[in-house]
Amino acid sequence: MIPPNHFDAEYYRRYYDDPRTAVVNRKIQKNEVAFVIAFCRHIGLDVRRFTDAGAGTGWWAKEFSRRYPACRHVETFDASEAACYLYGHRQVSLQNLPGPPSDLVVCRDVLRYVSDAQIGRVIRRLTRKCRGVLYLQVITRDDEIDKDASDMAGVFRTTAWYRRQMKAAGFRDCGMGLLVSGAYRKFSPFSLEVR
Repeated sequence: MIPPNHFDAEYYRRYYDDPRTAVVNRKIQKNEVAFVIAFCRHIGLDVRRFTDAGAGTGWWAKEFSRRYPACRHVETFDASEAACYLYGHRQVSLQNLPGPPSDLVVCRDVLRYVSDAQIGRVIRRLTRKCRGVLYLQVITRDDEIDKDASDMAGVFRTTAWYRRQMKAAGFRDCGMGLLVSGAYRKFSPFSLEVR
């Protein structure tokens, strides 16, 4: 169990705000957001509603808003009192994500902090919240992790476990953390020709 004060101001300073110790730099942030937006455009998804579930410092929503100004409804949620105070999110846990479904839902580096007892409920809530694309980035047991540079708290499940759960929830795994909701009827799966 992660203690309630784990995600305090020092956590965000260490892993996100201080360029010397941050786990992602500005270039990675910009490229990641551009990549996800390009995928949404490629499959014909008009993002009118965006949700960042577990927003942390809020960098994803800020960069998304800069690159996709046509989206008029951007919402950010975090369970951390410090993140909400410092970065202006609405405080709510993933189990209780409010509001109508969004076209694009980002859940970046959050699910490993959800206990085994709650993970099923969280996945069901993400499924109801997403009507288009879910961008899911999560560190798994299968990843090579720089333990000195990373926060090693949480539950490290396998990649296969997440894939099974998301498939059972009705998502199509398109790789690179991109999952298309079964609710998005316009999606035409890619076909690959192997030679």
